[in-house]
Formats: sequence, C-alpha cells, structure tokens
Amino acid sequence: MPRTPGRPSNPPAPGGAPTPADAAAPGRPAPSSSPTDGASRGALSRRSLVQGAAATAAAAAAARLVDTGDAIAAATGRPPVALPSPQQVRADVQRMVDFGPRLTGSAPHANFVEWLETEFVKAGAQLLPCDDYAYLRWTAEDHGLEILDGPAKGDVRVSTYYVRAQGTPPGGLTGPLVYGGVLPLPSLDSLTDAGALSAALAAFPGQLLSAVTGLLGTLGGGVRDSILVVDLPLPLPVPAGIFAALLSHLQWEGHGPQDILLEDYKRSWILPGLGIPLSPFEAAGVRGVVFVMDRSYEALKGQYLPFFNDREPVPALFVDRETGRALRAAAAGRPTARLTLSVSETKVTTPSVTALIPGESDEVVILNTHTDGQGFVEENGGVAFVEMARHFASLPAGKRLRRTLVFAAWPGHTGGHELPELEGWMAAHPDLVRRAAAALTIEHLGCTQWRDTADRGYHATGQNELFAAWVTQGRFHDITRDALVRANIDRTALLRPPVQFGVGAAFQKAGVPQIGAIAGPEYLLTISPNGEMDKFDETLAARQIAWFADVVKRIDDVPAAELRAGDPTLGDTVFTEDGSRPVQCAAGGAFDADAGDGTRLRVRFYGRRRRLGGAVLVRIEATGPAVAGVTVELRRAGRLVARSGRMRVTGRRRDVRLRRTRRRPFARGTYSLVTRRAGTVVDRRSVRLGTAARGR
Repeated sequence: MPRTPGRPSNPPAPGGAPTPADAAAPGRPAPSSSPTDGASRGALSRRSLVQGAAATAAAAAAARLVDTGDAIAAATGRPPVALPSPQQVRADVQRMVDFGPRLTGSAPHANFVEWLETEFVKAGAQLLPCDDYAYLRWTAEDHGLEILDGPAKGDVRVSTYYVRAQGTPPGGLTGPLVYGGVLPLPSLDSLTDAGALSAALAAFPGQLLSAVTGLLGTLGGGVRDSILVVDLPLPLPVPAGIFAALLSHLQWEGHGPQDILLEDYKRSWILPGLGIPLSPFEAAGVRGVVFVMDRSYEALKGQYLPFFNDREPVPALFVDRETGRALRAAAAGRPTARLTLSVSETKVTTPSVTALIPGESDEVVILNTHTDGQGFVEENGGVAFVEMARHFASLPAGKRLRRTLVFAAWPGHTGGHELPELEGWMAAHPDLVRRAAAALTIEHLGCTQWRDTADRGYHATGQNELFAAWVTQGRFHDITRDALVRANIDRTALLRPPVQFGVGAAFQKAGVPQIGAIAGPEYLLTISPNGEMDKFDETLAARQIAWFADVVKRIDDVPAAELRAGDPTLGDTVFTEDGSRPVQCAAGGAFDADAGDGTRLRVRFYGRRRRLGGAVLVRIEATGPAVAGVTVELRRAGRLVARSGRMRVTGRRRDVRLRRTRRRPFARGTYSLVTRRAGTVVDRRSVRLGTAARGR
C-alpha cells in the first residue's frame, strides 16, 4: 500500500555574530561530576549520574521543578498537544529515514540520536546525562562477485553481504568457484512453540559445525582456497502457530486463534538474521562463501544479514534462488571467481538517551526501545516516544501523570553482541529500575505484511503484519487487553512471558511488569533508498501509539503491587554489567523555550569555559520577534548560584557569561538552568558542570 512520503525540514540553525552579556550572583554549589558542550562529550561520574537520576525523577520532592510545563502553559495559554495524527507520524518517521540507515555508531545514527535529544527537550522533557559506549564500528564499503573465466564469465548479481564478516583486500580474493551442496536446517522435530524455536536456534551453530565438516569432506577436488557456493534452505518454514501456546488474547475482528495457526511466518530475520557461524568454513580452508537463499532478489536485496552475530573469520555474500541456480551450473566447471567484501573498522562512541517527564510520585514508568536500525521499521519506537512526550509533557497540572515517565533509548541492537543493550541501560540506571511500576518496550510500528512466494514473488498481502505484545500476566495484562479492545487494532496478539522475542525481556527477569511489543516483517532488516516507506502504514502506527498512551494512562493510578501480582515468572535479576561512560548529551546544551506571545528563545548551554576564567557560557537568541526582560540563572538545590542581568534578546546571538561573586569557582555537579521573561519561568532544565573546557 504505497503512500506519498512527507519530508519535514531540519530545525533552523542559529546564526549571526555573538555579543557578550556578563553576569554574576551568589550561590552554594555542591560536588560531583564533569561536563561537555554540545560539540564534544565529556565524562561524568556514575555516582553523579545515579544521584542526578534520582533527584530529577523525584522532581516535585526535590526542587518542585516549578513544573516547567505548568509555568509555560500559564505564561502562554498553550493548549495540550494531542496524540499524533497519521500525517504527523509519517512526517516524523520520514524524518528518521531521511537520516539514512542508522547502523550502530554511524553518522546517520548519531544524527538521529541528536534529533531525539532535541525533540525530547523541545517537547518539555528533561534529559539525563547520556550513557556513552565505546564501539568498533564495522562498515561494508564495497562488495561483489565476478566469474573471471568460462562460459558464465562476468559480474554476478549479489543481493547483500554477510555483516561483520572478515573483509577482503581491496582487489578481492580469487579462487575456484566450487559448489558445496545444501547445508542443514536447524532441527525442527519439536518446533511446536516459540520456546522450541529458541532452543532450535541455540543448538544450530553446533549442528552446522559437524554438518559442514562432513559435507566438505565428501567433495571431490577439495575446497581449500575456493570460493564456495552452498545452498542455505532458509528462511525457516515457520508458521505463526509457534506463538499459539503463549497466546492470551487475539484482537482480530471476526477471527480466532485458529486463523493464525498455519499462517506463513518464514522470515529472513530469524535465520540467517540471527547468525550463521562461518568458523567451519575457515577450518576447511575456504577463502570465501556465497550463500544461496530461498528468496527472490526483490525480497533479499539490501537485507542486513545477520544483524546480531559476532565477527566472523571468512568473507561471505548472499544471493537469491534464481542467481543461485546459475551459480550451481557455473561451478560445475570450477571457473576462477573473485569475491570482494571491502570493510572498514572505526573506533567510535555511541550514546543512549534517557529523558524524563517528572510526575508527583517517586515511582516511574519506563518506555524502552533502541535507536539503531536500517529502514522505517528498525527502529521507529523512538519516534513514537517523541510523539508521546509532546503529548504528556503538555498536559495541564490536573491531567498530568502521577508517575514520572522515563524514555529510554539505547544503541547496540544492530551492533552484534558488543554492546549491552537494555541490560546495560538497566545497569546504568538501577535507581530508575528499582522505582519502576511498569515498563513498555515499543518496536516496529506501522508494518504491513509482505510475503515472498515462488508463484507470486515478493508481494503485499493487504493485511497488517502480525503485531505481538508479550505482557506480564495478572492485572497489568487485563488493563492492556482492555485498552487493546478499545483501540480495536486487528491482528494484535497478547502473549505470555517469559519466552519472549524483542528487546524488553530483561524487565520480566528483573521483576518489572512489562509489555514487549514488536512486529517482525520480512523487510525488517532491509536497507533501501526509500527506507521501505512504501510499506509503512501511518494510520496503523498512530493507532498503536494511542493504544500505548492509553495503557500508560490506565495504569497511572493502579498501585505498583497490583501490577506485579499474578505472574509467577517475574524474576528478581539485578543487571550490573554496563561499561558506559555518562556524558552531557549533545542536545542537552541546545533547546528552544516558548517565551509567550508568539515569541521563542533558543538557548545553548556550553558549560564552564577556561578562556572565560571558569565562567559558564550560555548563548541565547530569539527565533522570532525580540524578547525583552530576559534573565538566565543557575540554581543548585533550590539556591541561586548565578544570574544574568535583564536583556533584550533579538535574532542576533548573544553570549551570556555567568559568574559567581568574587569569581569563586563553580563546583562540579548538577544544576538547574532557568530562563525567565519578566520574572516568569519560561524554561527550566538540568545541566551539568565539570572541569572547565577550552574553546568557544
């Protein structure tokens, strides 16, 4: 069901020459931590991160935060922001796709993360320091296969490359093209449910090792130094009925559970998406491998396979079934072939994002997803979070959530096993996990169903992709079901943990009542010029976002103990392995503030600057009409630390230098940066100060 994409513009960039505005005022800072500006991320202590999380999320109990949203609403009379329309959802998802494939640690990924940070801040949420992870980014620069002699001489149509495989020299590797037969499937004898599928996938690498060793030993002429072609009869012939034993509710008007039992669920993301080990081929002395998949070229082209494996010792490529038939015939003459997989590896850092909308309660509800992905599917959960933040942060005092809303968006899902994903975020934020009344993991919204069959090729079925939500049983499940019945989203299945796909299962293990919602279309991992937006259903996505928002509202007044009751599979695991380094988020230094009467201020926080004698630098400008009576101040634990004089702010950037009296140094730690117009608070947010930085 193709649709016309929307393409919103980038947010405007500040311009003009700076003018100074020095200021100083008394205050009493307190210890801990270190910052950076928006251009470079600096380290903060883990202790201060946890303390900052506790203080910020407790909100009203700490400094009362002068409820930023209420202060702005009072000053401007701005009405609440509605949940998004389908058009708004499409525009924001298109904006994400326009960044390009957001593979872990890549420039498009970093740009999307910064967009999330900026949009959270603009919505009125507060950013905690980001958790920065060191990562060795693997990038395929070029790939191809060429037969150099014989009747089939020429380039071979290659669908995609094997992710994190060993790269070749720039000129490729050459060797005889040899056909090695058909590789075995995972044992499917007991494939009756999702648990059996998980067990079969776990056992498959060992089965493959022995099978490949036996298969290659029977080939005449040997395979050492060859370019080996093997048939991989995948994807697995899996029916959607594997989820039947877990099914607690199916929302599909006029249908019942029997209607999904035999539905085709062959998906490339299951296998080889979860990894095919290449070490058996290395042991056989093979120079490179070409896997023939039981897929059309249209379905296989651009698939990022496998997306969740470790680094492998042999270069490998994938071709479709039609190309595979030609390669089998060509390999009979053992022609010389060249396989190319040029790769680069770059040391980078990649951050998580944690944003809060403070409530009155010490308890929190966590919304969880990852930030990296290939097209519109992986991962549009962060876009949904921005839409929900805009809505919930805009509600007036009487309609706000009682609990603090936490948005957790972290990297690493397309990065193999090298980053800790959700478990790492939970280890970095134990206080938030401890106070969590519930968690909602949201992935892969708005997916239509496409199938690849031998008779019809790759085609749309006209249905939604099956949307599965694993839900903690008991009261929480019943609330989720009732909200789903009200939303009436067809082909949505509620399933019982603890056997669970997706990135939210760690909450169940940790004893946090949870929803883990996910769809798994065939194009889940596809990288394409349009990000597969022709397969995106924005109306479905908007309805799914509204369903999750309704669940959040419905559970707000339900005691946490009731949400936890009724599911004996809730665990008590405490995750402790993290490895991240807390830093000032890039957009933590830049935000827009609504100053009322149709005026807006753009404020950028740079922190302490050595060239200014340790003064705190803030840059401010109006993005529309000039704004008079503006002041900027730093507060710590409710006390004034430094304040500027009153300013008239225009579209020309103005540097504000905040100093303590008698030029005493600022202590490191968490402060509130408060922007006022004529004494009225128009914006308040947490910032961090550390060792004075050079520059600016």
